[in-house]
Amino acid sequence: MFVRTAALAAVLTLAVSSAAFARENGTAVSPCPSGVALEGWGEPAFCEEFETVLDPAEWVLYDSPGHAGNGIRSPGQAFIGGGSLFLYGTADGTTAGMATRYSQPYGRWEARIRLYPGAGSYHPVALLWPDGGGGNVRSATGEEIDYLEVIDDPERQRANFFLHVGGRQEQAHANVDMTQWHTYAVENTPDGVVGYLDGREWFRSSQHTTSPMSATLQLDWFPGEGTPGEAWMEVDYLRIYRSPAG
Repeated sequence: MFVRTAALAAVLTLAVSSAAFARENGTAVSPCPSGVALEGWGEPAFCEEFETVLDPAEWVLYDSPGHAGNGIRSPGQAFIGGGSLFLYGTADGTTAGMATRYSQPYGRWEARIRLYPGAGSYHPVALLWPDGGGGNVRSATGEEIDYLEVIDDPERQRANFFLHVGGRQEQAHANVDMTQWHTYAVENTPDGVVGYLDGREWFRSSQHTTSPMSATLQLDWFPGEGTPGEAWMEVDYLRIYRSPAG
């Protein structure tokens, strides 16, 4: 209850605005802060700092049945306040998810995330999903990169990385206190996939996805798996860099 009250006090109901942001080649691109260029990647192609309302030309908020048909994904469960995005899941499975309309096959995706202790039945997830985001349960191509997923972990102490490609799955795990801020990133190139936690490599594979991928943020409900209750996921920013490969 304390976490819920504190988080609600910090957020404002998410508003969706049609206000135009900077546009490049006909694609909406939110302005990026200075000093976020990366060596070898340059300036981000897409930035979301969650400082203000979201542009519906850039984001899809899920309004659909939940993961595997469990619960409901509702735009009303996403909030912005204090420079962060909050996703909130109730004990009855009313939860949130969202995806960028911007997609690209290769590049680097990076998000700064903090989690709160909560229900083990909720999986906070930051992932890449073929064009259109993860609102549908099945990937259109069978490809998926979960560069952060938490499974049956009420205290949020074990981070998981999953790569789904070619009908196979590869994974990695890290013990980390996710109730503190951490940066999670993934690079997908024709040479393979590399995952980073606070800038340090924690996953590597020679496999890679080839579909144009949207960045998605989800708080998925798995009733009967893990302790019941509420859950929160807080995101400070999301940045996407283009790969020299395209």
